[in-house]
Amino acid sequence: MAKLSDYLETEARAWDKEWKRGVGKSALLAYKNNMRIFKKLGFWEESGEAASLIPTGNNDTVLDLGCGNGVSTNYIRGKIIVGLDLSEPGMVKAKHRFPNKNYVVGEALQLPFKSNVFNTVIAINLVHHIKNSSVVLEEIHRVLKKGGKLFTVDPNLTNPIGFLGRGLYKILGFKKIFPTFPQFALGEEERQFTKQGYYKLFRKSPFKKFVIKPHRIERLLFFSTILIPPLIKIPFYEQFLVSASTIGNRIVAHEPFDHLCYFWKGEAIK
Repeated sequence: MAKLSDYLETEARAWDKEWKRGVGKSALLAYKNNMRIFKKLGFWEESGEAASLIPTGNNDTVLDLGCGNGVSTNYIRGKIIVGLDLSEPGMVKAKHRFPNKNYVVGEALQLPFKSNVFNTVIAINLVHHIKNSSVVLEEIHRVLKKGGKLFTVDPNLTNPIGFLGRGLYKILGFKKIFPTFPQFALGEEERQFTKQGYYKLFRKSPFKKFVIKPHRIERLLFFSTILIPPLIKIPFYEQFLVSASTIGNRIVAHEPFDHLCYFWKGEAIK
């Protein structure tokens, strides 16, 4: 069985609940407030609880690929939901936390499932971690039923915040992997995709029907509330964040502003 690399072990620990111990109460309160707003906005790439908004059917068999702490797996709608991740400790913890859900230790490059078994596969911030990402799409295509859907979310290289946070980080050769908050992840093994690169990935895949959607532009505004927690106490600040997110999504929906989006969302049908 494949094991987590040292890098992924570090990331797994960063996403574990223990990271909260080193966070001030006001910053943690701001973080939780952000998660609540993300859920309100339906940003299931940020809030595991918002995974209930992913368009799956109540009778679907769904694979949550690279499910991490398993929270999103718990909230996805469907008849049979399976969360898969490389981290054995992570899957054990997830099973204890959500005993009615299914968690499997496995590798995205070689999925431990028969062909044609899932109605939907969800890969939230997974593909950019894997060098042989084309193999991952081939495996996903294999386990999907005919007409089954794939939903992916991965970061955009040409987003200004993404570039400063990750691209410039790589250019300067910094060695630190993660600061306190996992969402500030500056992983040296992570990749980001340009619009052309994400399209190329899907064009080379077995999926013949797919669409790439630009998604969000405002993430820095949410980060600022963690860096400056008193912002959340300003009257109407939440309304400002919601409005900025809504307007931002409308802006990046059109060229050439789509290159500024924070995430690329892929939707494909087998």
